[in-house]
Amino acid sequence: MRKWVNDKGEMNALQQLRQAREQGYALGAFNAGNLEIARAVFQAAREGGSPVIVEVSPNELEHFGLSNFLSVVENFRRDWGGEILTNLDHGQGLEDCQRAVEAGFNLVHFDGSGLAYEENLKITKALVEIAHSRGVLIEGEIDRILGSSTVHEETAEVVQNGAAMTDPQKAADFVRQTGCDILAVFVGNLHGSYASEEHIDLGRLGEIKEGVDCFLSLHGGSGLADDEVKAAIKAGVVKVNINTQLRSAFRSTLENVLKGSDEAAVYKIMLPVIAAVQAVVAGKMELLGSVGKTAASEHPPELQS
Repeated sequence: MRKWVNDKGEMNALQQLRQAREQGYALGAFNAGNLEIARAVFQAAREGGSPVIVEVSPNELEHFGLSNFLSVVENFRRDWGGEILTNLDHGQGLEDCQRAVEAGFNLVHFDGSGLAYEENLKITKALVEIAHSRGVLIEGEIDRILGSSTVHEETAEVVQNGAAMTDPQKAADFVRQTGCDILAVFVGNLHGSYASEEHIDLGRLGEIKEGVDCFLSLHGGSGLADDEVKAAIKAGVVKVNINTQLRSAFRSTLENVLKGSDEAAVYKIMLPVIAAVQAVVAGKMELLGSVGKTAASEHPPELQS
């Protein structure tokens, strides 16, 4: 198997995405807004020998704390020796994204989809210049991916109706002018899960892929059927974001534990919660094809407490 490695024998973000593209799998980007979810993600990655992206939104980062989040990731990275990348998900401005770059995130997603196109171009291009000097990758977004990371009662069709999906020509222009490394596409995918299945416009996704010289990411991995995700990977997606299913597993399991137990020790209460989230993450890694793709997968060490 062809590998790209640094002087420590570890692949950096660019190398990991290149390998995923060449070998036809995708990296899961899992939101970890607290220690328990982070541990579930790391344990699934270690046991499956899977490279992984652990990410936080601005609100999750505010709760976790920037230095706390990066320190937790680094501790697991050191204990396991596996390939763990960090990502700021949906960064909202130049200052916040630059702060993440300078703090040591491996990837930073600038969501300029709410800005005028020219302003989005300007900020994304500036971030690319800042980030590339530090070996950090920038993900851009030009068309707002609808929905939110929760369970919705309405159908996917209601939310998608009339939405402006990513235009292939506009995408090509944006990537060419900014030099961004990853493009978050809106091709029918939605944040969250819905009363009906979402359907990806694979033809549009294929046109985007043909016109850009960058990696593609698919947000909204919780609400997509397995065959849709597999088709998207086959069409060129190398990063799939997953959040809602982790939150749902966390909440429902915690509710059940609290209903059936008088236990007051929080660490004991959280053990089945972590296990439930880990099972979701492990299933997604199998779906994405990333299991067994790390150098550490042959002899994974035990995770330290």
